[in-house]
Amino acid sequence: MAIDLPPALPPVQATEVQVKNYASNPASAITANINDIQLKVFGDTHLGNEEIVQLIESSKTPSDAIIRLSNRYYEAGHLLMKIRYYRSLDAIYVYVDQLRLAELRGASQVTDHFTNLVGDSDLTMEEFYSSRVIADLQAKRAGYHYSVSYEEQTNNDLVMVFNQKAVENYDATDYILEANNKGNRFLGRYFGLAGINHRFQTGTQLSVAYQTAFADLGESRDGENLDQFSLGIDHPFVNGLYGVELSYVEYERSPSTEQSSSASCLLGALCLLPGTSTSTTSKIDIDAEILQASIHGQQILYSTTRNQFVLKERLQHIDSKVQRTGQNEKLLEEKYQTLEIGGEYSRTQYDSQITTASQLNLALSARAGLGGSGTLEDYESFKARYIAENPNSAVPEVAPAARSADFFTLLPSASYQTRLFSDTSLKLNASGQFTNEQLPQQQQFVLGGMGSLSAYLPGVLVGDEGYLLTAKIERRYKFNKFELTPGVFSEYAGSWYKNTSSAQKNDDSLADAGLSLSLSYGESLYTELVAAVPVYDDVADEQRLNALEADFYWRIRLTF
Repeated sequence: MAIDLPPALPPVQATEVQVKNYASNPASAITANINDIQLKVFGDTHLGNEEIVQLIESSKTPSDAIIRLSNRYYEAGHLLMKIRYYRSLDAIYVYVDQLRLAELRGASQVTDHFTNLVGDSDLTMEEFYSSRVIADLQAKRAGYHYSVSYEEQTNNDLVMVFNQKAVENYDATDYILEANNKGNRFLGRYFGLAGINHRFQTGTQLSVAYQTAFADLGESRDGENLDQFSLGIDHPFVNGLYGVELSYVEYERSPSTEQSSSASCLLGALCLLPGTSTSTTSKIDIDAEILQASIHGQQILYSTTRNQFVLKERLQHIDSKVQRTGQNEKLLEEKYQTLEIGGEYSRTQYDSQITTASQLNLALSARAGLGGSGTLEDYESFKARYIAENPNSAVPEVAPAARSADFFTLLPSASYQTRLFSDTSLKLNASGQFTNEQLPQQQQFVLGGMGSLSAYLPGVLVGDEGYLLTAKIERRYKFNKFELTPGVFSEYAGSWYKNTSSAQKNDDSLADAGLSLSLSYGESLYTELVAAVPVYDDVADEQRLNALEADFYWRIRLTF
């Protein structure tokens, strides 16, 4: 961490003046004996009689008891506890005082995050840790390390000092290159990415990336070209982390569309075209553009060394268009806004004599569509047009015109990781999406690809609702800076469309199992290989499923 936790205050011998002050304000004492030496503890308000007596009587010497008592307050999460002791002829007097945080000193960049603690006369580790999370992020990005020391004042007041030190050889800029065959829902199999992450001394981080598909390498499905640009900037403010993200994607495809399937027109989009026969197969050239802009924030509501609860928000604008190449005819036009609010809880358990290291994460977000335009919510006119042009065919219930921008979606997720034995861990993950309407294209639940039904290509399962369950066992091997991690995993997932008849719901489910292998070298190199085979399927279109099987996935990322 870039900011150290505040240390425990060391016990000191009380002065004669302090002893007289204590004597003038008599209080009840907690009494215990060590080797026929009596210790009297005054001023405890946190531990209680039984715990203090047990701690003293289990100590080897009076000095050991005093040190252990100071540490026990710290371990219980009570900061700024000052223990003073005085030895008389008949006993050792131990005085416990809770000091008040009167002032902060240091660079304002870090102290501003802790100003809410000033004046606290009962400061706890939980209070400090909650303020520390965002402050630590800002310090780390700025390239500084802070140690904490104290200056004691009169009347049990204390100054907390943040001592700044620049991190040696700190590099504020990362240059990233990546190649992979993770594929895309619509086109391509081989992709390349170039990006830059830069961290300013203010704690602001700027991220810029460009991604493209290498269609000439084959397996591009019906894709011709893809360009994706993304920009992100965020800053750790005193009350949370806030930022802006922009993404622009354009791609070209030449898909074949067969209108004999009532539930699956091209992107669900060609069903909008008037005069399209349901018994012919044709090939068209299309261009697509997707613009997404969002502002987001997150606040640390509660944080300790073991538990953390985070509140997150995101307001997003999406503008997605698909049209015939060289024409103004829109096959798909979805323009709308969403608001998402969610919470995330994490709990970390460390190795001890009675517990095993583990981590639990639980998250739940609610996303609401705020209305839209274009081809959204135009089902009645589409239905009338379709019946007029295809009187003997069933009207597709899954189509862009049936999608709504006035939706409410719940997105739960959970993960659990525990150590089985030395350097071997078990990871369990579950995620899902549940909504009340047919969703715009960018909101759909999409499965397939690395880490999401790895035996298939992206888009093997698509729906408005769905779930994904994964289990993985992996073992880590370290060789100096190299880290090799083989693993075995299984995945089970399903998806379906909302507000449709059972015949067009596409309630499909799949399962697979496979092996993974990753290799990293510090922060400079990361490469991964994943291969899986199908083990179960319950789908309506077996032919399409077979066409979307994938042999393996790989990725390699270099960071300079």
